[in-house]
Amino acid sequence: MRVSRGLAIAGLAAVLLVVGCSTSPDSKISTNQTFDIFTVGDSFSPFFATVNAGDTVRWNFAGGSDGQGHNVRFTPAGSGAPSDINVLKTGTASRVFATRGTFNYVCDVHPGMNGSVTVQ
Repeated sequence: MRVSRGLAIAGLAAVLLVVGCSTSPDSKISTNQTFDIFTVGDSFSPFFATVNAGDTVRWNFAGGSDGQGHNVRFTPAGSGAPSDINVLKTGTASRVFATRGTFNYVCDVHPGMNGSVTVQ
């Protein structure tokens, strides 16, 4: 009985040691998230998104009220803004935001359709 209890305690200690002491760089847990923006009629919903650096924003496209698609063009281009998204009637397109700042965007197909992503 004493031997069994001793082996059980030794086994538990070994498991705790292995689980609690991992220093492998591959053991890092990713905390990046994906945020969805939808096209609803001729608007983006939500209009504004706040994300952390490294997060992904995914635009979900549905045709506009006129049956046309939508695009996403960042204004101004550059300065850490991701690449623009060409016109899509349906489907999704994602961009990773690596640079902190506020990135405004518009849909060229529908004047007045705009939004922004703020990266913390």
